[in-house]
Amino acid sequence: VIPVAVYHVFQHVYVNRSPQPLSDAGRRQLLVLGALLFAFAGFGWWLDRFDLLYQREGAVWGIGYADLNARIPAFWIMTGVSALVSLFLLFSLRSPWLRQPVTVVGAYVIVRLLLVSAWPQIVQEYSVKPNELGMEQEFLEENIEHTRIAYALDRVEVKPFEVSTELTLADVRANPETVDNIRVWDDKPLLTTYQQLQEIRLYYSFVDVDVDRYMIDGKSRQVMLAARELNYGKVPDNAQTWVNEHLQYTHGYGLTMSPVNVVTDEGLPELFVQDIPPVSNIELKVTRPEIYYGEVTDRYVFVGTKEKEFDYPLGDQNAYTKYAGEGGVPMNNSLKKAMFSLYFQDMSILLSDSVTSESRVMFRRRVLERLQTLVPFLQMDGDPYLVTTEEEGLQWMVDAYTVTHRYPYSEPLRIGNRRINYMRNSVKVTVDAYDGSVAFYVSDADDPLVRVYSKIFPDVFKPLSEMPAALQSHIRYPVDFFDVQAALYRAYHMTDPTVFYNKEDMWESPREIFGSQEQLMKSYYLIMKLPGEDKPEFILLVPFVPTGKENMISWLAARCDPENYGRLVLYQFPKEKVIFGPAQIEARIDQTPEISEQITLWSQAGSRVVRGNLLVIPIDDALMYVEAIYLQAESAQLPELKRVIVIYEKQIAMEKTLDDALAKVFGRTPVPQVPASSEGKPGEGLVAPVVGGEWTQLARTAQGQYAEAVAAQQAGDWAAYGQA
Repeated sequence: VIPVAVYHVFQHVYVNRSPQPLSDAGRRQLLVLGALLFAFAGFGWWLDRFDLLYQREGAVWGIGYADLNARIPAFWIMTGVSALVSLFLLFSLRSPWLRQPVTVVGAYVIVRLLLVSAWPQIVQEYSVKPNELGMEQEFLEENIEHTRIAYALDRVEVKPFEVSTELTLADVRANPETVDNIRVWDDKPLLTTYQQLQEIRLYYSFVDVDVDRYMIDGKSRQVMLAARELNYGKVPDNAQTWVNEHLQYTHGYGLTMSPVNVVTDEGLPELFVQDIPPVSNIELKVTRPEIYYGEVTDRYVFVGTKEKEFDYPLGDQNAYTKYAGEGGVPMNNSLKKAMFSLYFQDMSILLSDSVTSESRVMFRRRVLERLQTLVPFLQMDGDPYLVTTEEEGLQWMVDAYTVTHRYPYSEPLRIGNRRINYMRNSVKVTVDAYDGSVAFYVSDADDPLVRVYSKIFPDVFKPLSEMPAALQSHIRYPVDFFDVQAALYRAYHMTDPTVFYNKEDMWESPREIFGSQEQLMKSYYLIMKLPGEDKPEFILLVPFVPTGKENMISWLAARCDPENYGRLVLYQFPKEKVIFGPAQIEARIDQTPEISEQITLWSQAGSRVVRGNLLVIPIDDALMYVEAIYLQAESAQLPELKRVIVIYEKQIAMEKTLDDALAKVFGRTPVPQVPASSEGKPGEGLVAPVVGGEWTQLARTAQGQYAEAVAAQQAGDWAAYGQA
């Protein structure tokens, strides 16, 4: 088109402003360009057949009936037609006329409209649509199979879960690893509490709370922890000088850690690791607490300068340090100093006498930005989590994914700004918080993409077995990937094409109340003994409910411990039983008078009740539910955990601690009444019921009730006293 326009302008305007016939040289050039254009168009039609594998024209993603029987033949025909047109234009070089080439090109356009647009559309509308299931069945099978492979859903092991209604306190006590690790602290309230109690100074920030497990006193304990990072933006304006920003305030310091299930008398978390310098109340030692690389560490800094680095606050004074690691780029010559001054657009670097040949510059210190710059072909998980070990110090662990949008027949998703239809958690990454050193470990050697990357960059990717043992025990299945798999599995657990097409067994995520708002239930980590297993393990869990229903249908678990890492297990409930789902449990909480009255009472007089996440806790072959209740004053951002609700079958209790709530729900086990005769002989009539259960637990429950009665009496709350 452009050459034709140029010839037109040149011939009609710039020559002598009168119409001129197209020159012979111009005609030949146009014909050659046209021949090349149609040759490439023919090659394009040949390639377009493969794009049908990633598109959706009918009932499924990938090739369907209309594609196979109309579009692909049309593309083949257009490939041949394009080649013939290209040859015809070349043969027309001998002719002085353009009428025949123009006619052929016009015919090409008509053939294209008929073959590529009209023919497949007619087949789809008048042949496939009235008989869609029958005609698309084999293609539905391809879509189901390849989507399951693309997102590793074919690895899900399905097991039955026969829900028991006879769970006792003895059964609960027989699973201490599960009960002692039930999370009553939710990340949002706990983050606020950490910020109020442990940020220490205004220039420190806790960004988020991570969940992990540590060996404490010989047992695996689920904990929550947060890194204390430096947030230079919070430094007072009058102290925001160039020296402070780039030479003195260089790093954060330490972390805060607490168990997921312990609450103090004031309703606050019991801290395992706290304060600055870090004070550990357990056997865990925090070595190298300085955090030079983190989640919000975004400014470049110079270390090893003539200025002292601020280390941490020490009473009315400050402690200072000098960097002793190998992180950053050494400024060992004047040229580097000049180049970095140009790179950062900052003349102070070049003019500063504090930056010497022994100094090092640290930049790209935000973990995700650092990794995405190093390996842009991998998709990074959005939640780096901090791990502390005595051997390795503070390490950030990040999950990385191999993704593509070119996997045949697979259902696509949008992750951020990327559209993908294949995803694997194939790489585990560690970033040293002190020196920024990065290591990449292959966690899924069966992934073809990571195998290719490993061959391209043989010195970058290491086998997972080379990861330090102290860090291997903290590997966890990533929430982002698990949520993608769970979202797809709600439909792709159906492998029968007829059932899949009719959406007869669609699932969805249940709904819960968090704070005071309804939201979709999120997946969560839990230490528990899976049914049929010998020992407890760290898992990631999410329940499912049928679409349009509120009863629970199944729950999916991802195993995190190294010996079983990556294995997915679906526990499916019997369809003849109705298992209460989270929304129904939330309704039961609202409909329990003593709970709803207490929540209403707390919501008055300047306080706000925050309802925590509802957790479904499998124990043996039974299910119970746990929800925490927080109280937060309107004038202060310090939520306190006031009550824990436990629900099992028809029993519901709200107590100050999880143990008390469990004791109230499971503490008394009624024994069936024994028939006795009218004459008083055994086997006839009725005998008074006998109270069974564990007497020590009953005594403890009675003592707790008595303590509540005394407290209510002292407070003048006679209604609560009478009830207790």
